[in-house]
Amino acid sequence: MKTAIVTGAYGYIGSVLCKLLKENDYYVVGIDHDWRSQEDWVLGKSRVKYCDDYLVADFASDKAMHVYHEYRNATIFHLAASSLLGPSATDPLLYFDNNTAKTLQLIGDLRPSNKFIFASTAATYDISDRVLKETSRLDPPNNYGKSKLWTEQMLDSYYKLGNLRAVSFRFFCVIGAYGDVGQQPETPHIVNQLCDRSMKKEPFTINGTDYDTHDGTCVRDYLHVVDVARALIHADKYLEGSEPCHHKFNLGTNDGYSVRQMIDCFRKCCAEVEVVEGPRRVGDPRFLVANPNKFKKQTGFKYQYGANDLDLMMRSAWEYRNGNF
Repeated sequence: MKTAIVTGAYGYIGSVLCKLLKENDYYVVGIDHDWRSQEDWVLGKSRVKYCDDYLVADFASDKAMHVYHEYRNATIFHLAASSLLGPSATDPLLYFDNNTAKTLQLIGDLRPSNKFIFASTAATYDISDRVLKETSRLDPPNNYGKSKLWTEQMLDSYYKLGNLRAVSFRFFCVIGAYGDVGQQPETPHIVNQLCDRSMKKEPFTINGTDYDTHDGTCVRDYLHVVDVARALIHADKYLEGSEPCHHKFNLGTNDGYSVRQMIDCFRKCCAEVEVVEGPRRVGDPRFLVANPNKFKKQTGFKYQYGANDLDLMMRSAWEYRNGNF
């Protein structure tokens, strides 16, 4: 049986990944510093029940390092990170420490037998009006993107020493749920915020309505969390037997939706929600859409959901939030 260690296992993508890993016959070890995961682990709740073992600790702690040593041939799925745009502008050192410096500790302690799958971000790219390829200019518009790009660059240097087989995925916007696992309430991502505000009968705020787009709001590429988890597992299989390497891949759908279009879709397939207009967020690009062809062509990966399935992706999140799974 293959072993997977998932950092950030209590988080959104991490919890879905753990479930998919179990379905693919992995032995799953979860690591997360969120104190709520301890109680959930004891009670066998859904966010952690798909793990065979679980550690409540920082991913760079001595306890975590002991876990990496114990499972010598495990694949490390590194999802733990500080990831909110706003705080990265006001507290950049937190992001540089947690996302870059601590990851340096982690990868410096790995063996050549480990495979390393890293959750990077579309925020590594320069602001652009074009659909982004892996060869597009890298110039992060915010500190969150900088912290992830520096980690990618560390992986570039480390694999060249013959010490690592790695894949970095530049995620675009992840939405949806997978049955009993999904995004927790009151996280700032758009679909979750639409769910929160609708359920509480509170207004949803559009952050910026004066962008140079067809309706004045930001355009993003949205992909299903299930496809993200499937891609992570596919990358692990792709690295099997390979020489030291570090591949960078986009994950997206090659299409984009504006914030107003997302609201319209939510109202159509989920529920009504009041909307108000607010100021822009710092470091928010107006357009972020991925060209996902490199990963598909190089590895043979096939997405289950495309841009035309936005209603299905959004409805899965709404059903999860309402306990209808």
